[in-house]
Amino acid sequence: MNKNHYILSAELLREKIDTPEMYPFDLPVVKFLDKINFHPEVTFLIGENGTGKSTLLEGIATQYGFNPE
Repeated sequence: MNKNHYILSAELLREKIDTPEMYPFDLPVVKFLDKINFHPEVTFLIGENGTGKSTLLEGIATQYGFNPE
């Protein structure tokens, strides 16, 4: 299996954010995020409802050119 097809990390470039106090940057999952590393086989995102797990994945998908839904 070629592991080059997987996203291994995602980094939030805070210097490119004009409104860090607004959604989605005010969500806890994003507010305290600098970099997230993904394991090439499996990564679990866990947390309470409303913490931003789906928003994080939608943002990553959008940056890679995918439909966030």
